[in-house]
Amino acid sequence: MKILIVGANGKMGQMMQEYLKKINCEYFCIDKLNIEDYKNIKCDILLDFSSYLALKQNLKIAKTKKIPIVIGTTNHNEKNYELISKYKKYIPIFLSSNFSIGFNVMLQMLNQLKKIKAYQFVIIEKHHKSKKDCPSGSAKEIEKILLKQDISFNTISLRIGEVVGEHSVFAYGENEIVELKHTAQNKMLFCEGAYNVCKYMLKQPNGYYTMEDFLKSDSL
Repeated sequence: MKILIVGANGKMGQMMQEYLKKINCEYFCIDKLNIEDYKNIKCDILLDFSSYLALKQNLKIAKTKKIPIVIGTTNHNEKNYELISKYKKYIPIFLSSNFSIGFNVMLQMLNQLKKIKAYQFVIIEKHHKSKKDCPSGSAKEIEKILLKQDISFNTISLRIGEVVGEHSVFAYGENEIVELKHTAQNKMLFCEGAYNVCKYMLKQPNGYYTMEDFLKSDSL
């Protein structure tokens, strides 16, 4: 598998290069300064760690090269989702704000909280001090699940030191407290997940895919 990393100069792009070197997987790098280089690169899949602002450009690249795209950027708006809906007819598209298997298993567990929706809910998410989006894309995924269950909540976002990522959901009842928590100890966790998703996407037909689809597969 030959991976084309877009946004290679960012933190996740650099970590992904380090991980792929470690496992001896062939990859190529492009960023906004050399974006036109993609035309001369033969690859199997595009891994996007650039920015939500570059989504249209990256979808066009994947369509031109007739390869799947795995998107790991956050802050996507309605216009971007409309683009994904348009391009999924031509290429396989995968989108996730968090490639951790454990975190996404926790998301599935959150669907049971509707049974105690009368409790008081609080989401607490912690990341490193230089993280730009607040709340994080992962925290927003938690919020979506709670909203679908008609659960009211407060979200607290903390930017502290070099915290990789920590997400907790607390449900406070009169006589008990329920806590679901995921802690990422190293960013290589996300690189491993992204790599496994890339392998999974090579086998998929045109369409739109998420971590929920991946967890249902035999790719784990």
